[in-house]
Amino acid sequence: MTVQLAARDGASAVAVTTSSRERGDQLRKLGATHVLQRSGEAGEDTPAGYDVVIDVVAGPDLPSFFARLNPNGRMVAVGVVGGYPPPDFALRMFAMFQKSMSFATFSTDTVPAADRRAAIAGLFAATGRGELHSVVHEQLSLEQAALAHQKLEDGEVFGRIVLVP
Repeated sequence: MTVQLAARDGASAVAVTTSSRERGDQLRKLGATHVLQRSGEAGEDTPAGYDVVIDVVAGPDLPSFFARLNPNGRMVAVGVVGGYPPPDFALRMFAMFQKSMSFATFSTDTVPAADRRAAIAGLFAATGRGELHSVVHEQLSLEQAALAHQKLEDGEVFGRIVLVP
């Protein structure tokens, strides 16, 4: 939903990191205007730099995106589905000290429960109005929960898997 929220709220260039061309196409359908591959590959029309990078994957490639930040740019990691970045990941950021970049993490665990509930209610309301769309990769029976977890771990899921009792 991050792509949809950014596009809905007027982000001028939505850059999304992805692992394949197919996923990039799916992200464009959700509102991404530019797509970077996790490897750092970018199309000809991709901007040279960004003011903000929101990374929901993290993993070993996280430091490569520091070079794409504009001066005073900010990178925010909101997930680690790709694993934690390498222990020395901040060295890349400090190597570009003159750009005054910042790195932050964000966890909804730090948001008061009432505020989280209000935000979730707002997302559901926007979905009900057709402003946002939930992306369902596939539906599996509850008995297939282990398979669902394996698919998530293997990185083959785009969106969510719905387990049906």
